[in-house]
Amino acid sequence: MTTLLDTNALRAIVADVGLDQLMDEMTERLRRSFAEFDDKSVSTITRTGFSYDEPQFGLLEWMPSMEEGERIAMKVVGYHPENPTVNKLPSVMATTTLHDATTGRLLAITDATLLTALRTGAASALATRLLAPVDATTMLMIGCGAQAVSQIHAVSRVRPIEQVLIFDTDDVVQASLRSRLPESVRDQVALRPVHADQLKDALSHVDLVCTATSVEPGVGSVLPDGPHRPDLHVNAVGADFPGKVELPAELVRRAVVIPDDVDQCLIEGEAQRLERDELGPTIIELSKEPELAEKLAGGLTVFDSTGWAVEDRIAAELALDHATRVGVGTDVELQDFTADPYDPYELGR
Repeated sequence: MTTLLDTNALRAIVADVGLDQLMDEMTERLRRSFAEFDDKSVSTITRTGFSYDEPQFGLLEWMPSMEEGERIAMKVVGYHPENPTVNKLPSVMATTTLHDATTGRLLAITDATLLTALRTGAASALATRLLAPVDATTMLMIGCGAQAVSQIHAVSRVRPIEQVLIFDTDDVVQASLRSRLPESVRDQVALRPVHADQLKDALSHVDLVCTATSVEPGVGSVLPDGPHRPDLHVNAVGADFPGKVELPAELVRRAVVIPDDVDQCLIEGEAQRLERDELGPTIIELSKEPELAEKLAGGLTVFDSTGWAVEDRIAAELALDHATRVGVGTDVELQDFTADPYDPYELGR
C-alpha cells in the first residue's frame, strides 16, 4: 500500500503536535542529519526542471535525494511569483514522493507546501543557531510573503527575538504578516514596518537579516549595502533562479558565505557571483564542526539557502512518522502488484 498524506492529514498532524514543536523537531532533525551526513550513503542531484515566461513567469523543478538502502525522495516544486495576486494560489507549491530504495516501491505521497516552508525555516534556524549573535533580539525581514512566516517563526525559536523590522513592496502583504504568524510568535515579537528609504538605517541597527522575496531575475539587490554590526548574520532564502539575487554584491564578497548545496548555490544562489574557492564551509561542515562555526560567528556571515533535496526527504519522513503515530493518512493500492511478476496484463484478465 501507498500512504497518501493530503492537506487534511497534515492539518491533523499540526493540530496534534503544534507548529512550535514541529519546527523544533524539523530543526533538530536537520541538525542531526547534517552532523551525521555521509556522502558515501546519501546522494542528491542538483535540481533541474522547466522554466517559462508564458502565460506567466514560472518554473517547475524536481529535487531527488537518496539514502542508500533506505529511501529515495523526489520533490516536485513549482515557483510562480504571480500566483498569489493573479491565481489566488501560493507562489510555492510542492509534492514529495518517498520510494523504497531497495525495491523502488512507492511508499508515500505527501503535499509538501507546508513541509517546504517548515524545512526552509528550520534550515535558517540551524544556521542562525550556529552563526548569529547569541543575544540577537532584532531582525530585519525583507519580503513579507509566505516564506517570511516560517523564517520569523524558526529564527524566534533559537534566538530571543523581540522586534522584527519588516519590509515588502506590497503594503497589503506587509500589513497582513502579523495575522499569519503563529500565536506564540505574535506574543513574543513586535513587528515594525519600514519603508524602502529606511532599509539602510535598519541594516545598521539589527542583529540579523532574513531575505525571502519574489524579486525577478536581473533586478538586483533588495537590500542596500551600508554599515552593520561586525557579527551580522544573514539568512538569504529567496535566490533560487539564475540571475535572481537579494543581497548587494559588495556585502556578499566581504562575508563568509555558507552554502547549503555548493553546486546549486553557484548556479542560482547568492554565490552565483562568486567562485567556488571564495565560498566558506557548507552548513553540513559547520554542523559537523560547531567549533568552526564559533570562530566564524564573530564576523559577517551569509547562509546561502537555495533549498537542498536532503531537507525535503527529512521533512517528508517527519510527516510520515507523525502520520503513523497519530493514525492519519490514507493507504491506497496505487501500484499494481500482480501475483505473477512477469505478467503485466494480469489486471486485465
